[in-house]
Amino acid sequence: MLVGPATGTVTTVRGLVGLPEHVGRQLGTDDSAVVLLTPVERFDARFDVLLRRAATAGVAVLVVGLADGAPLPGAGTAALADRLGVAVVVTPDPWAASVRVHELIGSGDAPAARAAVVAARVGLDAGPALDELFTRLEHELGHAIRFLDASGRPLRGAGVAPATAALLARTVGTSEPVWATDDRETVVAVPVPTGIGPRAWLAVGTTTPVRAERVVLATALRVAAVAAGHRLVLTRLDDERDARYRMAMLDDLRTADGAPAPPLVQRTIAAGWELDAWHVGVRLVAREPVDAVALRREVETAFDAHGLDVVVVEQTDGWALWCSSSDEPDRAAVAALAASVRAAQNALRSAVDTNAGVGSVHAGPAGLVRTLGEAGDAVRLAAARPESGFFVHVDRLGLAQLLLAWTQTDTFLPAAEQLLAPLERGGGALRSTLAAYLDAESSVAETAAVLGVHRNTVADRIDRVQRLLGVDLGDPETRLALHLATRALGGA
Repeated sequence: MLVGPATGTVTTVRGLVGLPEHVGRQLGTDDSAVVLLTPVERFDARFDVLLRRAATAGVAVLVVGLADGAPLPGAGTAALADRLGVAVVVTPDPWAASVRVHELIGSGDAPAARAAVVAARVGLDAGPALDELFTRLEHELGHAIRFLDASGRPLRGAGVAPATAALLARTVGTSEPVWATDDRETVVAVPVPTGIGPRAWLAVGTTTPVRAERVVLATALRVAAVAAGHRLVLTRLDDERDARYRMAMLDDLRTADGAPAPPLVQRTIAAGWELDAWHVGVRLVAREPVDAVALRREVETAFDAHGLDVVVVEQTDGWALWCSSSDEPDRAAVAALAASVRAAQNALRSAVDTNAGVGSVHAGPAGLVRTLGEAGDAVRLAAARPESGFFVHVDRLGLAQLLLAWTQTDTFLPAAEQLLAPLERGGGALRSTLAAYLDAESSVAETAAVLGVHRNTVADRIDRVQRLLGVDLGDPETRLALHLATRALGGA
């Protein structure tokens, strides 16, 4: 724009050859845009006459090319153009500009066809990475490409207005472009066909779209969406293959019962898993059906943002995760880790609501399996704990709560054995006495009768049990936990 008003309406375009005074004599009342195909050498009085004749004929804009060394319009010409309401726009190629303006105020079919060819060529030539595809499209179309998820949330590029995002989120079952206009821009969004999973959107925002530009953008995006969808499908297949590999490897570790064979160890090393380390396991279970493969990167990003370097393995109901360290973390470090897990869980809520469980710290391959088992027990309890944000850390549980969860898992018996292990110092008598005492509802006399010993012997053994286990049998929760353990182990 050289001089004159910045806005106006153009319905027709006409290209004329000749000097300004000759062009002025050829103007008609049907001309709203006139392109001077002969470069202008100077903006003198003769050009001012052209401006007056253009205003009289109703011309909104003059498109000119400048001859080499031609000066820009002076203050007088600029003031005249403003007063008459005629804009003067400069272009390096008047002939191409004439064709372009004609196309823009026409149906847009020709430029749309060219845009489709360009988008198809970019889709074929660009590499497998989506970002390369989008960068090349931006260069060809002259607009920033936005990649949005099914809800209208930006995955690449700028976001869209909340009303536009809401429109995209509720638009399903269509392959047609979606248009939305707010007070800032007009957005055209085209669904990306994948055939699997939720749809995504390719979008472009523009501030003053004419009809032809809308056609061009929609056409180019529809072609580009096919290329993007093809890449998404290939990426998804790779992601699913990798997820199955990780899941199978973790299942093999569990089956190995803490003693993985060398080939399995080699696979874990290749995957970057540190088995000979200290581990804290985490389980995330989605509260609604979820695509664990698609959201894996969201999980990694949320945990990384809170300082947690985790291994993430997809599960049918969510994810198994763990942190590994070469040195044993102290209680404060484990508590801080659990707090970070809770923060990451909260950060994930924008993508998925989860129940979260955190296990205790354990060492080695067997320790990894055990801490993940504890995390699985904890996450089952978390499902019934909205007051804790659906979050449970095993280290913060009471004995009864923990054992009640463990009775539903393969980790219950080892936990019960560990709990009652100090009683082995009594040669089995302490454990059998405890079992009989709890079966007798804490009656010393009835226990003595069942075991055939003196009441004082029973009382002495019960005192020793409390000292060895560090518990108070007057606590109902503790009695329940120990009762479950003795029943599970047969009382002997």
